[in-house]
Amino acid sequence: MDIYVCGHGGWGVNGRSSIFVQVPAGTEVVFYKEIGDVLYVSEAEDILRGAPNAPRPARVIRSFERCPEMTLYPAREFWQNLGAAATAGGANWHAVASPTQLSYFLRAYTPSRLHWIACSSRMLRPVKR
Repeated sequence: MDIYVCGHGGWGVNGRSSIFVQVPAGTEVVFYKEIGDVLYVSEAEDILRGAPNAPRPARVIRSFERCPEMTLYPAREFWQNLGAAATAGGANWHAVASPTQLSYFLRAYTPSRLHWIACSSRMLRPVKR
């Protein structure tokens, strides 16, 4: 089952006890951008629609591999656009109302092919002087 989780995404590494999570059996996580890259709304819409010009996966993390423990943030400003694209493409998409860790989706939707439809920003804390 393909699940598309949509929103703003980031990987916070400072002050966390764990920055990776193991992908469970029967599950894959599909990223369309590398860490630090931006996924534009138009690209997200193309992926959800299944458009022929949609970005291809940049990486796929398979069962039992370590995956960055990403966080998905609400992107209410894009829900209408993403919902319309998902409906057109028949995609099973999910958005969040509050920050949600990737590990939550891995527990809730295993087994599945989980598509990360969000940026993969590296979230850094400002340097204290």
